[in-house]
Amino acid sequence: MDLLNKIKDDILKYAETISQVINIDVEIMNKELIRIAGTGRLKEKVGLDMTGESHVYEHVLKTGNTEIILSPREEKICQTCPSRNTCTEVLEISTPIMFNSEPIGVIGLICFDEKKKDEFISKQDSYIKFLQQIALFIGSRVYEANEKIMIENNNKVLMNIVDRIPDSIIITNDHDKIELINEKGISLFKLTDYEHKLLVSPIKSFLDKKEFSLSYADISHDVVGDIIYFPKNMGRFRTLYIFQESQKFRTYLHQLNYNFSKEFIFNSQEMEAVYSKIRKVAKTTSTVLITGESGTGKEVAAKAIHTSSNRADMPFIAVNCGAIPDTLMESEFFGYVKGAFTGANPKGKIGFFEQADKGTIFLDEIGDMPLTLQVKLLRVLQEKTISPVGSDKIKEIDIRIVAATNKNLETLVAEGKFREDLYYRLNVFPIDIPALRERPKDIEDLTNFFIAKYSQLFNIPIRRLSNEVMFLFLSYSWPGNIRELKNITEYIINVIEERDLMITVKHLPPKLTNSLNIKEIKTLAEIEKEAIETFLLKYGRSSKDKVKVAETLDISLATLYRKLKLYNL
Repeated sequence: MDLLNKIKDDILKYAETISQVINIDVEIMNKELIRIAGTGRLKEKVGLDMTGESHVYEHVLKTGNTEIILSPREEKICQTCPSRNTCTEVLEISTPIMFNSEPIGVIGLICFDEKKKDEFISKQDSYIKFLQQIALFIGSRVYEANEKIMIENNNKVLMNIVDRIPDSIIITNDHDKIELINEKGISLFKLTDYEHKLLVSPIKSFLDKKEFSLSYADISHDVVGDIIYFPKNMGRFRTLYIFQESQKFRTYLHQLNYNFSKEFIFNSQEMEAVYSKIRKVAKTTSTVLITGESGTGKEVAAKAIHTSSNRADMPFIAVNCGAIPDTLMESEFFGYVKGAFTGANPKGKIGFFEQADKGTIFLDEIGDMPLTLQVKLLRVLQEKTISPVGSDKIKEIDIRIVAATNKNLETLVAEGKFREDLYYRLNVFPIDIPALRERPKDIEDLTNFFIAKYSQLFNIPIRRLSNEVMFLFLSYSWPGNIRELKNITEYIINVIEERDLMITVKHLPPKLTNSLNIKEIKTLAEIEKEAIETFLLKYGRSSKDKVKVAETLDISLATLYRKLKLYNL
């Protein structure tokens, strides 16, 4: 690569400047001994290959040292020069142009006049220093030009990459001016210039992303994505925004078909621990007992165990033990043959256990199962066989049993309402689902999921929750857990008006607003302290978590730390 050619126009100017100052002809060669610039009688051969006439330059390029020849043809270096006998020079000074500690060219001072030679020699040291300074300057200019080209090439590669990324990407500088933007970003903001500042307003977190508003000129969009801050040594680049429009992002999430039988939506450590257990036990055939309050998602957990197991393609039979009359329990679970009892289906019926053969049976509200059936369930667990009502034949079955209850089975055992041996048979791998109030970090993600779900179901635009509503949701105890949150979200989507831009307190059901005493008067300090406590509970207390809290509250990190000290938090 000819580095000097990158600044050829500048080099021509430097050569003319040197010649005028020193009053001697100047030529500049590149590493391939092509004359890049020349003055006086040397000018006519600019652009030509001077290999046959560049004996000294070859030596300078090899050694990297300045050569001073005051007596051409007579000095030692001239003895092997092929042009020695025809040389008309009376003086030659050659100094290397360096780049990355390597010679990339030579500046030559060529004198053909004895009088000019004498003038040069009288100021030789000063002129040589001047020449070497110019060589250093040219080297630095080559470095700058090379860096610029590398940056331009890198930018081309970078833009090639970012234009293929499905998200919009914007990079801004210290003054919030756009330095780089991909095609999707240009299309979104209809950019024709880069004169305006990009204005950013935080909204809240959404799943593991940030939701914020971006404004450029007179165009504004609510978006979901990431904000990355570059260190100060990154030059003009300061902030990177990677984002999608909020509504498109929520729609995308819903289109992923987050089927609760396959996936949980969570952001809390408590549910991460639960999901970790589910992943582990799904690989085995062990019996599982899921406990937790009503509405926490016990059936979701059971389906997740099934769909994550090697039985996923086989039946999943969910049975609510508390919804079946005692008189029908045995026939529903074990089935019956024709003529088994009066009123029976003349063709007989396959029971729940047989329906679940090769798959999973989920026994919800197992604590409501009568003792008489508990004995038979114990036999199924022990022997993996069933006998339909009215039949003396025994059938082998291959089922996995997952049971669930919102009751304390140990208490029921102590009261004689649940068999102890069955309890131990069921409680091989216990999983406890925490109540929603015990995992507030999940509330926002679940709310956003239900908003997206019902908005799409009812074919209306997705709205975001106001910070006030989210604060109330985080303050509420959720006695009905996820089921209650789901129902409230469906209610909200039903009552929201087309003109409403976001979900506010007026869209909440009266029962919820009344229970929260929203009209109760509080001091500003009380509200502020409560808000900080709520978001600390939601995000956590690590340094990274506190950055999120500050962003959510729209205050600086320093202000947050002052408030923490003030309120003794």
